[in-house]
Amino acid sequence: MAKELILPEGTDVNKMLIAPGVRANGFVYVSGSAGMKDGKVVSADVEEQARQAMENLGKVLKAAGLSWEDVVKVNCFLTNPKENFPAWNKVFKEYFPKNPPARTTVGAEIGAEGAMIEVELIAVEK
Repeated sequence: MAKELILPEGTDVNKMLIAPGVRANGFVYVSGSAGMKDGKVVSADVEEQARQAMENLGKVLKAAGLSWEDVVKVNCFLTNPKENFPAWNKVFKEYFPKNPPARTTVGAEIGAEGAMIEVELIAVEK
């Protein structure tokens, strides 16, 4: 099966550096998203950044015809994991209140200035 790009509404393919998502072999791989909106970090608060990152990812899931229930793996990168882990857990639980996916959370530098979190995910098609 060839890969298929997943493009949420409003994606400008002429300015696109990476695919927001890719469908291949029954899976949808969603590229990492920081807590940004309109090219800017939404807040200096990691909880607000986490929530925005998840909203961004949700748009890609929707464009793929999937939902949070289809997510099987989440990878999270935090610039300060010891300090920000509780806030990330709180937001994660909002999106996955039951039957959560597998998850990895690690410390990392994030390319976008001011970003404290980046999240990527993998979903499976029904």
